[in-house]
Amino acid sequence: MRTILLFGLLFSLAACQQKKTEKKQTAGAPAVTDPKILVNCDGIGEVKLSDTQADLEKRFGKKAISVHENNVSGQYLSLWEGTPRQLNIYWEEKHAPFRKIRYIETGASDAPYMTADSLRVGLSLPDLVRRNGHMPLTFNNFYTEKESGLIVSLNNGDLQKSNPCFEGTLEWVSQSNIYKKDFDEFKKRDVVESSDNIVKRMEVMLGSFRVSAKK
Repeated sequence: MRTILLFGLLFSLAACQQKKTEKKQTAGAPAVTDPKILVNCDGIGEVKLSDTQADLEKRFGKKAISVHENNVSGQYLSLWEGTPRQLNIYWEEKHAPFRKIRYIETGASDAPYMTADSLRVGLSLPDLVRRNGHMPLTFNNFYTEKESGLIVSLNNGDLQKSNPCFEGTLEWVSQSNIYKKDFDEFKKRDVVESSDNIVKRMEVMLGSFRVSAKK
């Protein structure tokens, strides 16, 4: 009887300690709900898809904004250029004044922005596939001329359900040895999947994260 009581006491103490540990871990977790870094269907951080150029200038000041010329999509604006917080804003209009955002993008490897479930720039392709319920990601080949690495389909995986506004581009970091013949054939393809044997021999990461306005 004493043995049973002792076991019960030890079990209760262990459970209590586990709850304290879990509470401590939760307290030390990133503040993913912080509106200054949160990515959702409304926008990225403090920039919302409903903002106009005038809104951004009023909220952050003209000095925080830089204009870029000669982009294939027309002019675009950058906020906090050259810092981890940098955001690039692309517009429906080709030239100022800009009134309707087409999409907002973050691409710094140390960018603070993330979704409520910690989806962020810098995650590896295998990690993205795991988060997608092990469904492959389909994307433009790195050798295509237009929007190389752009994710074009999540193939109805978990990411599509948990982050319906998720878009982004993949970045090719390095690779293992690949037979030249196989690699030459791979380069001819416009669209590839993460499950491709050639892609599996590459180190690939999420290079940019964007949120687009609904059409």
